[in-house]
Amino acid sequence: MGDAAYEVIVVGGGLGGAACAALLAKEGVNTLLLEKNDRPGGKAVTVSRGGFSYDLWPIVGGPQLETQFEAVLKELGMEAELEILAPHPAGCLLYRGPSGEYKPYLVAGRGQQVDMTDLVPWLGLKMEDLEEFRRLLGDIMSTGPQELEALDEVTFHEFISRYRIAQPLYSHIATQMNIIFVLPPDLLSASEALKVMREFILRGSGCYFKGGYGRLAEVLVEAVKRNGGEVRLRTRVERINVEDGLVRGVVTREDSFQAPIVVSNAGIQPTVLKLVGEEHFDKGYVNYVKELVPSLGMMGNRYFLSKPVLEHGLYIAFSDDSYWNVDRWLKAKAGQIPDEVIVFMVVPSVYDPSLAPEDKQCALVATLCPPDPEMKDLQKWWDKLDEMVAKIWPEVHQYTEYKEHYSTADVSAITRDHVLPGQGGECIGLGQVVGQCGRCKPSAKAPLRGLFYVGCDAGGYGCGTHQAVDSALEVARLVLQYHRMH
Repeated sequence: MGDAAYEVIVVGGGLGGAACAALLAKEGVNTLLLEKNDRPGGKAVTVSRGGFSYDLWPIVGGPQLETQFEAVLKELGMEAELEILAPHPAGCLLYRGPSGEYKPYLVAGRGQQVDMTDLVPWLGLKMEDLEEFRRLLGDIMSTGPQELEALDEVTFHEFISRYRIAQPLYSHIATQMNIIFVLPPDLLSASEALKVMREFILRGSGCYFKGGYGRLAEVLVEAVKRNGGEVRLRTRVERINVEDGLVRGVVTREDSFQAPIVVSNAGIQPTVLKLVGEEHFDKGYVNYVKELVPSLGMMGNRYFLSKPVLEHGLYIAFSDDSYWNVDRWLKAKAGQIPDEVIVFMVVPSVYDPSLAPEDKQCALVATLCPPDPEMKDLQKWWDKLDEMVAKIWPEVHQYTEYKEHYSTADVSAITRDHVLPGQGGECIGLGQVVGQCGRCKPSAKAPLRGLFYVGCDAGGYGCGTHQAVDSALEVARLVLQYHRMH
């Protein structure tokens, strides 16, 4: 066992951990970043196999413009190292109405004019339905800071129920909330939903990165090194050392490292309950941590195609019967597989043609599921998704050379340790539910001196990866302040 000493150790090279480590290193803090996998990225990792480069599951970011991705890269002086891709159109939505057919609607990209009357034939609406929808959007855009804070503990469903929204429009909005937050709208915090919706309306949605989504993490890791920090991959942290109520460093499988500050990107629950241990915290705090609610999970299939048959980088297919509310989630949790599921698809090479061999494509397809890494009937879920893909995009099956499955167990193995029943395979991290957002968000500073959390569990807000990077900016500031004071 060694005794290498640093000023800060960051555990986990997801986007939050990598960005936080890079920002601290740039400020001259002696920083060590430890990542258990052979490459950084966490839930946004990109791999290369058989001539394809692809993320392990479908992922896109938002907003498109003036993002925290850009803010971090600019602060690090790394803007030239990564190209942010924002296609026009941003993607394709498919809605199944009473006719039984999935009808397409192209989502406007940044700078494109949106004609809301196009929603009428797509969703089978009446023109008067648009007036109420416009009123909803107007109120979302004009809600002030105090009004927004008051919505921390109001569900998005409760908020939207104040308006006479036609069912197809509600299904459309609920599906977007399912995909953006991986939550039912009747659990999602209205304040979080409104903040993100406003950003998407003003600055677009559906961005990607040249070289794959995980390329962002790779650039952040390079920034750590350029600024004098150290990065160790394939290095799993087994324990965070604590003595006399103070963080002292970490122990890995092969070595130990000293530091008075540890920033964990491993998730608040695995950090408290496993890496540190319950005995180092007040019982009330331990119970609070155990009660925190994760996002739902995603599972799905990867289709490797011998021919490029998909035109857009992003597809979402839904109906009035397929979006998830609490009732549908509870039925799925009990083992009842829905007759119809939401289909979320990303085609990386549409964003960046270099990510697939010439004249081939990889389609990453997912649907919502419980976050339990030990969920049963996996094959039935995969078969249901396969059935939906065959129905909506028969050419995908026609040109599939080979197919891979992934589940919440795979998500947990690569990212978040399974430390509580039913949790570990969550898509985002903690769910952005009432009681866990805004002023109710878990503090990024643990009640243990020298311990901080970064990522989607504390310190930020937003859509998935954007939230992780937003957290990194806030947590790096807190850690730097603590470091200078002590």
